[in-house]
Amino acid sequence: MSDEDFDIKQPAPKSARIAADLTALSKTMAPLTKQLFGKKGFVEVSILTNWDKIVGKELANYSFPQKIDFKRDQKNNGILHLQVPSGAFALEIAHREKYILEKINAYFGYNAVCGLKIVQNSVISLPEDFDDVEEKKEIVLSDDENCYIKSLSEEVKSSKLKEILIKLGQSIFKENHKKEK
Repeated sequence: MSDEDFDIKQPAPKSARIAADLTALSKTMAPLTKQLFGKKGFVEVSILTNWDKIVGKELANYSFPQKIDFKRDQKNNGILHLQVPSGAFALEIAHREKYILEKINAYFGYNAVCGLKIVQNSVISLPEDFDDVEEKKEIVLSDDENCYIKSLSEEVKSSKLKEILIKLGQSIFKENHKKEK
């Protein structure tokens, strides 16, 4: 073919044009990403995109699935590699391992994963809204509530036992106030 056969300024004839509907990017990217991640050991790419739905937002805030290792020619009973930012989070993941495995296997519908390998990676950062210490708001009891608690423990002769009972009563009232909110 020569350059004379093509005229850039002239549009292609209608018979040469192919009409194509617009498709979502996710539909065209899914096969490609499945191939790429499949080489890394992921059974489904969706484990990455749905990690917070699989294990819950709390765990997903400080863990990141890296890959699943399977024995040769198998796609079940794999080992999921999870990255966490520090030792404290690694310990928490270790305590919740059984729960995490159940959630993952329920998501896949079969025993895709039988164990976790926890990898500490200090480069992983926590979300800005993550707060591992629950904000404690001091609940103050009313004078009537304190008087009622003391009146219940008036007949107790042991001062140590009386003090413990008063603290227990205050704790119960405070817990009830938390539940009311």
